[in-house]
Amino acid sequence: MTGRRRSAREDTRLLLLAASVLIAFAANAAGLLAGITSVLPHLLYLPIVLAAYWFPRRGIVFSIALALGYLALILPFAGSDLGLVVPTLARAVVFAAIGTVVSLLSLRLREQEERYRGVFDNSEAGTFIVAMGEAGPRIEEANYVGATLLGSTEKDLIGKPVAAFLDDPGAWEAFRTEIDRNGAVYEYETVLRRADGAAVRVLASGGRLTGGGIVLTLVDITARTNAEDALRRTNAKLNMLGRLTRNDLMAAVSTLLERIAAGMRQFDDPAVRRHLEDLSLDARLVERRAEITRDYQDLGLRPPGWQPLQAVVREAASCLLLPGISVRPWVERVEVFADPMLDRVFANLIENAARHGKTVSKVVITYRIRDDGLSICVEDDGQGVPETEKERIFAYGIGTESGLGLFLVREILSITGMTIQETGTPGKGARFVIHVPPDGYRII
Repeated sequence: MTGRRRSAREDTRLLLLAASVLIAFAANAAGLLAGITSVLPHLLYLPIVLAAYWFPRRGIVFSIALALGYLALILPFAGSDLGLVVPTLARAVVFAAIGTVVSLLSLRLREQEERYRGVFDNSEAGTFIVAMGEAGPRIEEANYVGATLLGSTEKDLIGKPVAAFLDDPGAWEAFRTEIDRNGAVYEYETVLRRADGAAVRVLASGGRLTGGGIVLTLVDITARTNAEDALRRTNAKLNMLGRLTRNDLMAAVSTLLERIAAGMRQFDDPAVRRHLEDLSLDARLVERRAEITRDYQDLGLRPPGWQPLQAVVREAASCLLLPGISVRPWVERVEVFADPMLDRVFANLIENAARHGKTVSKVVITYRIRDDGLSICVEDDGQGVPETEKERIFAYGIGTESGLGLFLVREILSITGMTIQETGTPGKGARFVIHVPPDGYRII
């Protein structure tokens, strides 16, 4: 259908071009017979410009042919009259030059238009040109993806009001206000209502065009949001299952400790009592591990976000009992993109220093911008970590409470691509370095 329309349009243009050529040459021939040679040649500009604009790849040849035809028409009448020959030659050169210039400009314009059409028609996003008129914003043009997104066809969408496809009537006004304020809008989330009534969640982006129109692109995120909702529900169910399992485990451990205590009261044999004491220590270790997992049960449940580091550190330190230890954060103006449980990271590192540093009197948190991202340093002046333990302290099951805590610290940081390692000098203090990727921090 599109090919037939294009062929019919070209046939019409060829007829108009042929008619303009015949009229121009007929008028010039009649003018020569009447002795008029200075005005009527300007009629030839019309077919030259039309041919160069409509058929730019053949416009240069056409203009040269038209100039030669003009010479063939005029020179026989001019004879040896230089007053007529020279202007005729000059006009012929001008005809060819104008045809060449217009053809080149039109060819460049055609290439840009084809490039625009290629982007517009083949974009994976629904793309619309919205005209702003007295009757409100209406769709002036739409690509195939956009028409499919709205459950219609490109032809049927032309002239339709944009607001008719919005689930929230006020969404367009908010969108346009943002464009008027900033010139463009990116990733504006809203809900569309298809022609069949189905709801489609999209990310809308748009910008102002010359002439007052708006180019609008829509990306369907319905499947993504549905998957995110399903994942969120699944995480909530897993979280609930973990909570129930932990409660059952804590109840079983509590019962076990009661039975061990009863055994300690019942038996006097030293060997039996030592065995029961060992069982009690193991049971209490399981109990402490279960308590720690309760603190981290929401890990990854909520989406990451930008967090002011100074406030996070101060909030973490305020919840700890640190007699004789000062916490000095020097991380103003730094924000990091991290899991909402980032405060547990610093609480654990500070508590780890207070519990195992023995001679710790201060914990200092600083940062340094590097070529590969940001380094956040948590340093203390305690005894430090032995070289053989620097990596093992992050492994699951190493040590008691601190081992599991540092394991979870690494897990929390890894959610947004951060890493942690211990680089301190044994005997001079521990130094934990958190590496933040380049897109994971900002200075405000």
